[in-house]
Amino acid sequence: MSYPGQIIVPSGLLPIHSFDLYGPIVDSEVLSEQSIRLFEQIVDRENISPEDAAKIISDYRALSRGELWATGEMKLPIVNALCQPLGKYPELQPDYHAALQMDGLYVLNEILMFGEGVSVFTSVPPDWLIPNLPEDIGARIKVYADKKTKPEAFQRVYAAELAQNRRMITHTADELPELEAAVQSGLFSGNKGRLIFVNRNDQISETLARSKGIDFYVRDLKKVGYTQLIQT
Repeated sequence: MSYPGQIIVPSGLLPIHSFDLYGPIVDSEVLSEQSIRLFEQIVDRENISPEDAAKIISDYRALSRGELWATGEMKLPIVNALCQPLGKYPELQPDYHAALQMDGLYVLNEILMFGEGVSVFTSVPPDWLIPNLPEDIGARIKVYADKKTKPEAFQRVYAAELAQNRRMITHTADELPELEAAVQSGLFSGNKGRLIFVNRNDQISETLARSKGIDFYVRDLKKVGYTQLIQT
């Protein structure tokens, strides 16, 4: 028997909780400031003018703060403007461990220990992620990269998971455009799933998030209760 507000997962499918990387799992502002300091070291070597460097850094900080204009379609160009030149210097690496969100790690571990699954859905493949996660978490998650502001991207990830007998039932993010795309995908409506907005920077109000069809609005991911969402 099912009840309103609970997710129904067909027998034989592993429930999967999907997370955006930056915000839910990684502290975007901490990592961004580290990356900016490294970028400043290579500006002259890359012949980037002071004016261009200042704009790249300003835009990158706006994105890390979650300013609405810098998210969605603007996100990837802003990231690439700083990270592509920095990527030419593999010896310059931020301290990823210092940027991991403690509540994010807590819920990943909680979900896995409960016998459900976790995936990370981000815009750019993060080669650094798995080696920097605790081994018992990193060895058990799947990572997907696609254009998260498009409903079709969520549908592609959903199909990829389903082909492995895994059913994506939640997605957690700290940016509204990707959660709006998740709503539009139709994959999380009714008893099929839930969408979670984690407020990391006070850019989006709870009223606005809920008006867009978001089910949960929290500041601490431990408040969601991921392992209690499924009808048993």
